[in-house]
Amino acid sequence: MTEEKEEKQKNSPEPPLVFVHDVTPYYFDDLREIVAVLDEYNYSNRTVLFVIPVFDPDHYGDEWSLRNHPDFVEYLHELQMRGYRVELHGYGHTYHEFNCSYETAKEKLDNATAMMTSLGFGNLTLFLPPAWALNNESLKAILEHNLTVVTPDWLIFPNGTRQRIWNREYTWYIERNEVEGRLSVALHDYRKAIEEGIPFYLSVHPGVINYGGGLEFLREFLDTVCRPEKS
Repeated sequence: MTEEKEEKQKNSPEPPLVFVHDVTPYYFDDLREIVAVLDEYNYSNRTVLFVIPVFDPDHYGDEWSLRNHPDFVEYLHELQMRGYRVELHGYGHTYHEFNCSYETAKEKLDNATAMMTSLGFGNLTLFLPPAWALNNESLKAILEHNLTVVTPDWLIFPNGTRQRIWNREYTWYIERNEVEGRLSVALHDYRKAIEEGIPFYLSVHPGVINYGGGLEFLREFLDTVCRPEKS
């Protein structure tokens, strides 16, 4: 390797993390499609899967509980063995689930972490609140569970300190003819975050990104950030 290439690699920023929200058996087929694109770019080690232990029990009861879908749990373990990171996305992902009292948040977190641990997903470190909804009481309960909270603008660590981040979603039901425009915005934001020394994270939702031009956007975005000379 030449000195020039070594210098370019040294100065090139690490590609951003991808956050996959709403990881649940309900979106099994959609998740497989997302993973197929990520695998094209060997992106497993830079992807976080935010799992819902019991998806929307208000409407479905236990139908989409991880306990009732051992095939999905096995798939998550396979992904984890390949480098994908499994973390926590609420308990039931009901509307503004963690805009609640300390006691309610603690109970949900106790249930969520107990279930995840029993299924082989211990040592959770990140918590992404459904719909970004939090209050001071629920935040206290989350931090007491030794979880770092992910928001669009901050990482909030268990000791209460914060780190500025740029965490955005660009694939919310986009049409195919919108891919180029959204990609331009995302890459502009990515470059700006790099210039300001702010970690950049790309959030996606299964089902949503599988619509229209979403997966095409993801492929084009990864193709660019994984090849710094293109960006």
